[in-house]
Amino acid sequence: MNKWIFWIAVVTALALVWSLWGRDKLKAQGWAAGFFAWIEPVEIVLWKNSKTIFKARLLMVLGFLSTILTQAGAIDITPIMPFVPDAWEATVRVLWNMLPMIIAGVGWLDEQLRKDTTKPLEIVALPEQKPPEVAAVVAKVDAVNAAAVNVVEAAKAEGKV
Repeated sequence: MNKWIFWIAVVTALALVWSLWGRDKLKAQGWAAGFFAWIEPVEIVLWKNSKTIFKARLLMVLGFLSTILTQAGAIDITPIMPFVPDAWEATVRVLWNMLPMIIAGVGWLDEQLRKDTTKPLEIVALPEQKPPEVAAVVAKVDAVNAAAVNVVEAAKAEGKV
């Protein structure tokens, strides 16, 4: 049990450090330009250069990996069960078996929400009842975003991107 949990924790920590700080720090270094020229197409294919999608897909992989390991018996909660009250044992076992799929579901939900909210956070955070001048600017931003998406989709359809 400890071996699998340790390696899952190490890989998760490295992935999170990479996405939150490491990538931005290395990208600012001139000597790393060749590495990023090589890795960027992979990032675009796997998580579309989005930190949120990267984190969501990492959660999904961890959830599915934990499901497989739990079902294979590699992760076992028997050593901690003496600390659980007798009345809660059945509930804890059911929740433990569901936890990996809950983690994967949260990852899927995060990715769907990221795909749904592609606006800048400042615009998303505005209240529904906006002053008229702010509403007009938001409408312009929405129109520009829609036009940009159409141009990119057309370029992809023509094979230019």
